[in-house]
Order: sequence, then structure tokens, then C-alpha cells
Amino acid sequence: MIGPLSHPRPSTRWQGRQRWGIAVVPLLAVGALVAACGHAPATSTRSAAGKAAAPGSGPGGNAARRAPTTTEPVAHGTASTPAAGVPATAGTTTTPGDGCRGGDPLANVYHPYRLHVEDPCLTVTGTVAYVRNEPDGDVHVDLSLPASEAHLLDAANVAHQDGQLVTEIVPADQPGCTVGQPPPLPPTAYRSSSYDYGTCTGADVATPPLGARVSITGPYVVDADHGWMEIHPVWAIRVESGALSAPATGAPAPSRATTAPAPEPAHPSVASCEASASPANDGYPGDYQVHVQSDQPDTKATASDAADTWSEDTNSSGYADIRLYHTSPGMPITVTVGGATCSTTA
Repeated sequence: MIGPLSHPRPSTRWQGRQRWGIAVVPLLAVGALVAACGHAPATSTRSAAGKAAAPGSGPGGNAARRAPTTTEPVAHGTASTPAAGVPATAGTTTTPGDGCRGGDPLANVYHPYRLHVEDPCLTVTGTVAYVRNEPDGDVHVDLSLPASEAHLLDAANVAHQDGQLVTEIVPADQPGCTVGQPPPLPPTAYRSSSYDYGTCTGADVATPPLGARVSITGPYVVDADHGWMEIHPVWAIRVESGALSAPATGAPAPSRATTAPAPEPAHPSVASCEASASPANDGYPGDYQVHVQSDQPDTKATASDAADTWSEDTNSSGYADIRLYHTSPGMPITVTVGGATCSTTA
């Protein structure tokens, strides 16, 4: 760190100028002598090994969660350089006319600071494995990727999204949205001055059916709250081949087995759960801890509100703590644990 500068005394500054003037005279003489002898071509002595490492080439992991995002515009057709620890975007980088859009890639995304743009426009092909209408109005379409596209996933996709790539159709791009008007929202969507859902684009991006092989285009981003990779928002979906079934919401893709599945064992009682929520007191006012008690041990529990969704497994006693981000006081929270559903408010 540079300390405060002290102003030199006038005599010192003048002496410095005198010394500078004395030094210039012999230098001018040497220069004249070189000019008289002709100019020899300069030869660089710097080897490739002596070049400085490129900025950002050192070790490092993903950007810290909640780090502020600055989205630098990148020309379409050129993949941006990923941060250390983020999958390289070796997918199909597309150009305008292939579903890409100009301007801000995160337009019509509420709270865009949640997303870190790795490629402003990427097309990825996979099979629709999961579809869910979220409380905030987004439609999640999770893709099962072929091995050639698996590099687009990170550890959080594997751990929390069953190894699938999350893609999200925002309300402004969904069918039934009048161009130039605010998008219609479900009753569960949270409405406040900090939630800007944008303006309808007329893209009419329809939800694809489960099991369909599709190509999806949009910005390739890191969800900084959750750590996984996404296409968000989805700008275009092209169905490449047919589906196994009609579209479903919140259900996994059906099995391809030709034999009938074994019947589920009878449960002695109806599944149940109880939920409560309290501020997480971690320095972020929008963070809430959801406390879940159920009769479903070692089962996936999911808490959802209008701003966030997250899952944890219950312990052997059926208990789980789930952290939600961007939650506001009074916001309804829904919890599902196996076949049980319960609710609470922040």
C-alpha cells in the first residue's frame, strides 16, 4: 500500500533538477554518436518463458456465493473465458438468428445479481428429465445431457440436481404474455419494488414435454446462490424428437422399462410433516432457516417460497434444516417431504 506522500523541500527539488540537467548532456552526446554510426536493428532478448502469466490464470475456485456480479458484454459467437472452477463452455455457442438476443443477457430476470454470466448465448442439447412450475413464475426444465455435454455441469448440479442442467423459462418469455406489457404472474409470485419481472417479449417459449430431446438456447450462467450451472433465461427451445409422455409438473421422467413396475408397499399411515421458519441471523436479512419435522426419515425435503427453492435430506428422525435466500417477512413457505406437505410463513 502506498503511504502518504510528503512534499520535498524546495532546495531538494532544485538540486534534483540540477542533477537531471547534468545527466542529460552526456546522454545527448552518446545519442549523437549512435546516430552517426547508423541504426542497428533491435533484437528482443525476452523469451516466451519470461512472459507474465495471464491475469486470472492462477489457482482458484468458483466465485464466492453472493459475490456481486458485473456482466461484461461479450460478442455473440464467442464464448467467454470461464472463471477457475467453472466448467468450460465447449458447447455450441450460437449467433444472432439462432435464438440469441442482443443487449443485457439477464433482461427480464428478477434479482439478476444472482446469476454470473459465463457465456451470453449457448445452445445445449439434451433430454427433458424434469419439469416444474416454480412459485416465482419461472418454469424449470432440467436436462439430462449426453456425455459430450457433461462438461457443462458442476459439482452442485451433480449433488443437488441429479446430474442435470437447470434451465429456466421466465414469465416474460412464456406463452400468453402480451408484448410490451408486464408478464402475468401466478398468485405465489412475490410482488414488491425489488422484484422486476421485466416486459413481455413475445417469444412464446413453450414448456417441452418430458422425455423429449430438445435444443435449448440462452445465457449459460452460474446460479451464485446455489452454485449450479443453468441456462437462464431460456430464449428458445427446439424439439428434436418426440416425448415419452405429455408434459408433467414436478415429476421425474417416466421409466423406459417395458414391464410393469412392482407395486409400492402399503404404508401404515399417511405421511405428515410440520414446518417453522426463523431468520438465519447470518448477516443477510433475506436468509431464513426452515425447520422441518416429519415422519419421513432419510427422505428429500424441499422448501419453496416465491424467491427460492432448496432441498435437504431428513435425518434418521425425519428432521431437516433448509436455508432459503431472498425471503421476506410474511412470505408463505411450502415444504414437501416424500408424500407429506406442510407450510409456514417467514
